[in-house]
Amino acid sequence: MKRFLKFLIISIIIVVLAFAVFKLSNEYRMNTLKNNVSWSVVYKNCKDSVAFEKDENQNTYIAYNNYIKVIKIDGREETLLEDKSLEIENLLYYNNKLYFISKTDLYEYDLASKSLKSILGNIPSEGKYLDRNLIIKDSKLLLAIGSATNSGIASNDSEYSQNKIPYDKSSIDVTLNGFNYGEKKTGAFMPYGNSSEGGQKIKAQSIANSCIIEVNLNNDKTSLYASGIRNVKGWDLDSEGNLIGIVGGMENIGDRPINRDFDYLYKLDKGKWYGWPDFSGGDPISSPRFKGEKLVSPLIANPPNKIVQAPIYQYPEVSAIRYLAIDKDGKILEKNSNVYFNSKENLIAGINSESVVYDLLKLKDKSKIQGIKYSDGDIYILDSGMGCIYKLQSNNFGLKFNLPKPIWIFIFVFLFILTCLIIFKFYTKHSYKK
Repeated sequence: MKRFLKFLIISIIIVVLAFAVFKLSNEYRMNTLKNNVSWSVVYKNCKDSVAFEKDENQNTYIAYNNYIKVIKIDGREETLLEDKSLEIENLLYYNNKLYFISKTDLYEYDLASKSLKSILGNIPSEGKYLDRNLIIKDSKLLLAIGSATNSGIASNDSEYSQNKIPYDKSSIDVTLNGFNYGEKKTGAFMPYGNSSEGGQKIKAQSIANSCIIEVNLNNDKTSLYASGIRNVKGWDLDSEGNLIGIVGGMENIGDRPINRDFDYLYKLDKGKWYGWPDFSGGDPISSPRFKGEKLVSPLIANPPNKIVQAPIYQYPEVSAIRYLAIDKDGKILEKNSNVYFNSKENLIAGINSESVVYDLLKLKDKSKIQGIKYSDGDIYILDSGMGCIYKLQSNNFGLKFNLPKPIWIFIFVFLFILTCLIIFKFYTKHSYKK
C-alpha cells in the first residue's frame, strides 16, 4: 500500500508539472497559417516596449518610452540610456550608434562613448497620421515624416483645441488652386480656419510633412529624398538595395473625405514626387474612383508632374497595414518576399514578388506589434502586448509530425505514466507470487 501511495504521489506531481509546462507553452501559443513556416519566442521581458533593433553581432536593443536596454547574445541585459524627458519612437542601429526620434528631435547615441546628442531638430511631431520612420540606405540615414492631416486639410476632430490643430508643412514650393473646406473654410497647407486663394504660393520648408529627408551622418546636413508621400508605415531594403515601403491611403473622414482608397506597397526612389494630397495609388484625386457626393478637386495648381508612379501592390483595405521586413535571402518565404502586420485581421502576413499574399501567423487578442525586422536571414517580430520577440523560421527540414508543443507534452506524460503503471502492476504481481 505504501508503494502504491508513493507511486500515486509521484504521478500527481508529474501531471501537475506537465500542466504547468502546458500552461507556459500555451501563454504564447499562436496558430501558424502557412505550411512549412513556424515561430519561436527568442526573447521575453519586452512588455510595453516601443521599438527594437539588432546589430551585426546579434545583440538586441529594445526601446521603451524613456529608456533603451540591450540583450546581449549571451542573454545578459543592460540598460544603456534612461531619461524621463524622452518619448522614444523608432530605433535604428548603424556603425556602433543608435538613432531614435523623441518629440521634435532625432538623436544619436554613441555606444562606445555612451554620449547622447540631437542631430536634427524641428521635426513635425503632431498629427493623427504622423508616422515617422528611420532606415539606412547608401550610408545615409533616411527619415520619413508622415502627414499631419488625412488629405491636406486641417480638420477639427475634437482631439486638439481649435488653435492647436496640426496642419501640413510642404516640402516643395507649391501654388494653390484656392479650394477651401469645412465650416471654417480651411485651405491646403494652412492653419485651421485660414482660407487659401487661387494662385497663392506656399514656400517649401526644409523639414516638412509627407516626405522623406536624407541625413548625411558625417556632417548632419539634410536634403529632400522624396516628397508627396502621405505616410510611410513601414519600410525595408530588398536584396538589390531597393527601398520598399508601405504607404497609407487616405480615409473617408474629415472636411475633405476620400472614398475607396487603400494601403499600398511602393518602391520609393530618390527625387520623386508621389502625389499626395492630389494623387493616391498612382491615380489623380479627381478620378471617379475617389468620388463621394461629388468629385474631389486637386489642391495644387502646379504639381511637379502630371503622372505619378504607381504602387507595386494595392492592399484591399485602408489603415490596415504597417511594419515591414523583407526576406532578402528567401530562407523563410520566396526571396524578397515582404512580411508585414495586418492590424485589421490581427495577423502577420507576407507577399511575394508575384503579388501572392500569405497569411503567416495569427496573433493573440492582447498582442501589440511594435516592429518587424530582418536580421541575418531571420524575421523578428516585437510583440509589446505579449512582452516578447518572435522569430519566424522555415520548417523545411524533411518529413515530421506538425503537432503543437503542448500536444507533444501531453503524449509524453501520458506514455510515461502508462509505462509506470505497467511496471508497477508487474512488480506488484510478482511480489504477491513470492
